[in-house]
Amino acid sequence: MDKITISKLEIYAHHGVFEAEKQEGQTFFVSADLYMDLKSAGKTDDLNKTVSYADVCHDIQRLMTEKSYDLIETCADGIACDLLQRYPAIQRADITIFKPDAPIGLPLAYVAVTISRSRSIAYLGLGANLETPEKMLDIAIGRLVHPQLNVLQTSSYIQTKPISDIPQDDYVNCAVKIETTFTPEELLAHTQKIESDMGRVRKERFGARRIDIDILLYDDLILNTENLILPHPRMHERLFVLVPLSEIGPYLLHPLCKQRVIDIRTNLEETQSL
Repeated sequence: MDKITISKLEIYAHHGVFEAEKQEGQTFFVSADLYMDLKSAGKTDDLNKTVSYADVCHDIQRLMTEKSYDLIETCADGIACDLLQRYPAIQRADITIFKPDAPIGLPLAYVAVTISRSRSIAYLGLGANLETPEKMLDIAIGRLVHPQLNVLQTSSYIQTKPISDIPQDDYVNCAVKIETTFTPEELLAHTQKIESDMGRVRKERFGARRIDIDILLYDDLILNTENLILPHPRMHERLFVLVPLSEIGPYLLHPLCKQRVIDIRTNLEETQSL
């Protein structure tokens, strides 16, 4: 991918763990590698097809000086996320902050931290079967929107039977395609807060619920942590996930099964129904 580089922008700011660093300040240098498609800008000589280097530099300077942080890691993360939100053309931002006067007590050129943040495409599965399920889905999708998250596409709502023997009403399910600068863990926290705010109570597995939001896919990431497994470990076994997902992403490739969503759905429909 094409790249714009800003190298060692000099900024006087007040960051550091020690109080003297916050009071007296020191010189920092900030470098930025901004990845985007510059083909159109190169062909047309049109500033609107790229981003203004001057604007970006002033944004970095503002972000470095408007607040005081203990960690330059926090500064770099804030700059990267802000630039992605402010400039839709930027697909990835690598921000390096150099701290040449770090109070270490040993001779060195500088310490530096590099943070890389990018836009990712994720797919969510939503379901509800309490109160008015369609309304619950509408509310949840509305609450997904965030400075770090845009809803790109929503599938049709479908009615499905519960997969549990627990007596309960039918579900209404859908799938949502999003673009986000959240990490997978941040996205999980965001969706769980929406569930909590909407009154979901986790009493029993497969029980009735006001809203359920699952992260199905996050780019082509394969992840297995204590809190999150990607792709969703049971999505390939569930028609109530695959039917709406195949509507908005039929040719998505499951990173583990190595099959397209539409093909997984077709095979599953031979033995399962909604």
